[in-house]
Amino acid sequence: MGVFVVTLQGREAEGSLALTVLAFVSADRETQAEESAVRELEAFGWREVVAFRSGEVTDEVALPGDFRGAMENARRYGCSLIIYDEP
Repeated sequence: MGVFVVTLQGREAEGSLALTVLAFVSADRETQAEESAVRELEAFGWREVVAFRSGEVTDEVALPGDFRGAMENARRYGCSLIIYDEP
């Protein structure tokens, strides 16, 4: 099982601006990671969630330092979200 980074967009509430989200997801396949990331945001009430880019982390050392915690949380809990507060 690997960890995938999925880039999504969605709306926290009706009429709000679409925000970008990075999801770090522990999964066997890219499609499984995308589906899990979408479900995770929808479980928090997000709307119009779309995954538009994903890929497996193959070189953890190359990750920027501020993503390492998200990587560890994905391994521990299955998914970790980084929500950007500007569209």
